[in-house]
Amino acid sequence: MAQRTDTTTPRPRRSRPWPLCALVLGALAVMTACGADTADQSAPPGASGASDSGDAAASSVTRSAAHTGRTVPPASHPASSGSASRPVTHSASASVSSSATAAHTTGSRPGARRVCSTEQLRLSLGRKDVGAGNVYMPLVLTNKSTGTCTLTGFPGVSLLDSAGSAIGDPATRRGASRSAVSLAPGASASAMLHTLNEGTSDTPCRRAPARIRAYPPDSFSSMTVPAGSFRVCGGVFEVESVHSGKGA
Repeated sequence: MAQRTDTTTPRPRRSRPWPLCALVLGALAVMTACGADTADQSAPPGASGASDSGDAAASSVTRSAAHTGRTVPPASHPASSGSASRPVTHSASASVSSSATAAHTTGSRPGARRVCSTEQLRLSLGRKDVGAGNVYMPLVLTNKSTGTCTLTGFPGVSLLDSAGSAIGDPATRRGASRSAVSLAPGASASAMLHTLNEGTSDTPCRRAPARIRAYPPDSFSSMTVPAGSFRVCGGVFEVESVHSGKGA
């Protein structure tokens, strides 16, 4: 009997794709998670980092203030705001000081005296008096203004030649200072000049002056008047303090 040969071809097994799909889905999940991490890391540093730094700085300032016991000024108030008010204070002080100086100069303060200026005065010479080897001549100051002013103390007096140069030393003071003289408009005060008559002393006379220059008391401006016959002799040239009237 002939033996039958089995020629049937075996069927191949069908592949199952499910495990591969699971691997692909897992890989996609991992990539999504990594993308989220990358997005978080690429966030602008100013969003969270700046806030953390500001909070740390504020905490540091607060701890320092608590440690030292000092009050921390608000950041919105600049440190220069305090100094901005100081110039106003200095300006006010300067204004008060200027007002006080002006009041002292013009005599507008209560009880202050108004000093006669050279613009208010007229300078002249009185009558010369010669006796017992002495020569006296009053230097007269007349108030030509419309207001009352005062003179107190000694005038400064010197002799000038025709070129305006001084002849010898200025007059020295003689006697004590008198009380203040109040000059109403048109009133006069005088200061007596004193020297020696020629020949009274072995000291020769100075050369004859052309003019007499005088600085009224408390004044830095001078006035001049023709010297006339006045001449300094014997090494004596003196001036007394001002007193009321035109003198001798």
